[in-house]
Amino acid sequence: MNWRNNPQLQERLAAEYALGTLRGRARQCLERWMRENAALSRAVAEWQARLAPLALAVRPVPPPARVWRAIEARLPGTARPGLWDSVAFWRGLGLAASGAAAMLLAAVALISPQAPVPAPAPVVLKVPSTEMAAVYLAVLSDPKTNKPLLLVSAGRHADQLQVRTLDPSIRVSGKDLELWALPAGGVPTSLGLVGDAERSMVKLAAAADKSLANVPALAISLEPKGGSPTGRATGPVLAVGPCVRFW
Repeated sequence: MNWRNNPQLQERLAAEYALGTLRGRARQCLERWMRENAALSRAVAEWQARLAPLALAVRPVPPPARVWRAIEARLPGTARPGLWDSVAFWRGLGLAASGAAAMLLAAVALISPQAPVPAPAPVVLKVPSTEMAAVYLAVLSDPKTNKPLLLVSAGRHADQLQVRTLDPSIRVSGKDLELWALPAGGVPTSLGLVGDAERSMVKLAAAADKSLANVPALAISLEPKGGSPTGRATGPVLAVGPCVRFW
């Protein structure tokens, strides 16, 4: 696998590492490569910065009663001594929490939960199945500040994109947001207008596997009401981000 001369592969590996879906020897190899390659290390850091705000959209899951009973059973005096001082115990707990957070971040792109509500602490995240649906995912960020502004996702065979606005300040009265596909070496193509709601849908001309297969990046521009009159972006480009597929 010649990752050094394949920027798209590097970008995908960095995204999978940040999401937590890169595991085992593949994850260990990437960590070694990151120490040897500053560009790859930067790509991972950028993906981690883009995805970090998505954790705020994940609803905490209160633990079931059996979890508390199991914890109480392991308290000093009722179970094997030294559990809470065990490095292996805390390492395992940390890995489980990291895996749960990574998979829940990916799930934000696939489902549309109700608005998150605060939950009383302490909170334990349930670790979902390791199986992940085939999906295209893009986090569009301000090119100047790298602040995430939009989250775009679509199932591999879906005919519409799910768009979530992460920063409502990008909306301007009397203007529309238009989503663009940026094919490698090609001309930007309009995917449609983004609705005014926090969560909206953009209808694709074909299934995502065809519409996005050769699209390494997406962009959003501010256009006149009704969209660009020329078929090309006429207003300022507010956000750009890599479009990555996971399967």
